[in-house]
Amino acid sequence: MRFTGIFRIPARNILLACSMLLVLLLAACGSTGTSSGSTPTSATTANLTTYTGNGFTIGYPQGWKVNTAGKNVVFTDATGVYNFTIVVTPNPGGVASPDTIVTTAIQGAKNTLKNPQDVNVPSMVTIGGDSWVQKSVTGTSSVAGQNGVVQRVFASDNHPANSTSTNNFTITYSTLQATFNAANSQYYQPMLQSFKFTS
Repeated sequence: MRFTGIFRIPARNILLACSMLLVLLLAACGSTGTSSGSTPTSATTANLTTYTGNGFTIGYPQGWKVNTAGKNVVFTDATGVYNFTIVVTPNPGGVASPDTIVTTAIQGAKNTLKNPQDVNVPSMVTIGGDSWVQKSVTGTSSVAGQNGVVQRVFASDNHPANSTSTNNFTITYSTLQATFNAANSQYYQPMLQSFKFTS
């Protein structure tokens, strides 16, 4: 594969960058709990606690834990059933496209799930004023000897686009499929709506 223009990066470097991002995403997603959780309580953008990260701010529900590890910021409820992760990775010139990154993340998730199935979600979503590529997958995951069907959503964006200072932002959120719709409307969507770029 050849890239033309200002940036000429060997294909092996692009593959290495994508592989590193995949490892980060899998590490962030691997902690998804499988125990049955209670129905989420409502969270609105008005009652979220603000977190400031590398080039962004986001609100998260009060009482949730924040864990930072390298390029990962992981938000989880007290039980660990609800997970929301943001990974920020340098991507000068936007060489690795959001579609490539999400596709790689989905394939990596499928390799860790039993009976993985694609989920029909809108392919583009607006977060922080940008259009992000989005995909989703379900599958059975085993944690601490318990099995459950989880749903994971991956969304990715390069910001600012086509710049020497471009970063890739990838958001992953997941929980048990049985409570996913409730968690999506009551936790994840308010968090996504609160997301803002700061650079």
